[in-house]
Parts: sequence; C-alpha cells; structure tokens
Amino acid sequence: MVSGDVGSASFLNKQMKMRGLQKLRFYCQICQKQCRDENGFKSHSKSPSHLQKLSKVTHKDIEEYTVQFEKDFLRLLRLMHGEKKVEANKFYNEFIQDKDHVHMNATRFTSLTRFIQHLSQGGKVRIHGIDELTSDTDPGRFMISYIDSSSPNMIRKKQIESLKQAERSDQEIKLRLLEKQIEKANAEEVKSGQKEEEEEEEEIKANIRDGPINLTVSTSKVTKKKPKKKLKNVFKPTK
Repeated sequence: MVSGDVGSASFLNKQMKMRGLQKLRFYCQICQKQCRDENGFKSHSKSPSHLQKLSKVTHKDIEEYTVQFEKDFLRLLRLMHGEKKVEANKFYNEFIQDKDHVHMNATRFTSLTRFIQHLSQGGKVRIHGIDELTSDTDPGRFMISYIDSSSPNMIRKKQIESLKQAERSDQEIKLRLLEKQIEKANAEEVKSGQKEEEEEEEEIKANIRDGPINLTVSTSKVTKKKPKKKLKNVFKPTK
C-alpha cells in the first residue's frame, strides 16, 4: 500500500494533523485546500493546478466571494447574537470555526477592521466602544451589533414604540390628574381657612351688636398698719 493511499498510516496521520482549525492565511480558497504551514502554502501556490485556476480568477469571482463572505457573516451574527453587542474579534473566531466558510483572504478585504468598516457604512452593523474606527484599529477593542432592517422587525419595533408612547401618555394623564387633585385640595384648604376667619369676624361683630362689654375691675383698700406702742415696764424700780 502506498503511503498516500486512503486508509494508510500516512494518510491517517495527515488527517489527524488536519483536524481542528488551521491557520487561515494558509488556506487557498480557489483550490479549497488547507495547508499546514507556510512552506506547504508556498509549495501549493507554485503548483501547476493552482496557477492554472488562479489564471482563470476574475474580478467578478472576487466579488462573489466577498458577497458570500458578508452574507454568511451577517447570517451567523443575526442567529447567534441578534441585536446584542459582541466583541468583533470574538465573534470572528466563532465565525471561522466552520472550516468550509468562505475565507477573508479570498475577498477584497485585507483585514477584519476594514470589513467591519464596510458593514458599518452600509448600515448593517453598529459599532460600540470606540469613537472613530480606523483601518488599523484592533478588532478586540470594539464591539459590534447586528442591525435588523427586515420588514417584520421594523413592524415589531414600531409596535413596541407605539406601546411605549401609549404608556407615556397614560403616565402623563395620571400625573396631570394627580396635579389637579393636589391643586383642588390646596384651594379647598385655603377656602376653608378663609371661611373660618370670616366666621370668627362675624362672631366678634355679633357680640359687639348685642351690648357693651362689661369690664369689672376689683379694687381693695390698702390699710396702713399702725405701729405697735411700746409697753412701759411697770416693774422697773424708781430712783
């Protein structure tokens, strides 16, 4: 049995090494071949089969890869995270777990940051955590969220917004009614106080009309106490 035949020890050993995610930069999208290292990728790039396929690649093919890559990226973002925020680099690592996905090196984008910029300018994703995104920004420094512009989602958002506005209107009406009740209670309290004052004034006026007010002043005589006379000592011997 030849070492490269299916089922041979060499073949099985090669398949074991190929398990798991390999380095994306060593993947040839045109030939759909994953190379293990840089030397293998260089050898593949110089192979006649690769050069023949490469000569047939057109700008249209690159655009098709780009469209497919963007479509798969957005589909997975919508399914896994919806409109929630997720770190750009973290989600990209989740996306490339599928070994059969269209690789970025086959598209017209040279980096993940440039690709995110493209999606943001097209209104397909929203960028969070950074004021201005440049082409050399680290994808681990900002977050992204999917913008669902589909008709059902837009209708659902409008319904939610209308419900929120209705709740706000109800709260405003209740608040206005409460303010009116407080104003009415304050007005009644003021009116009640004025009425009590008027009743007191009427009572005083009625007392004045019925007759004069008798004032009684009690006087008491003040008597001086006479000084006591000194008693003579009758037993005092005379000279």
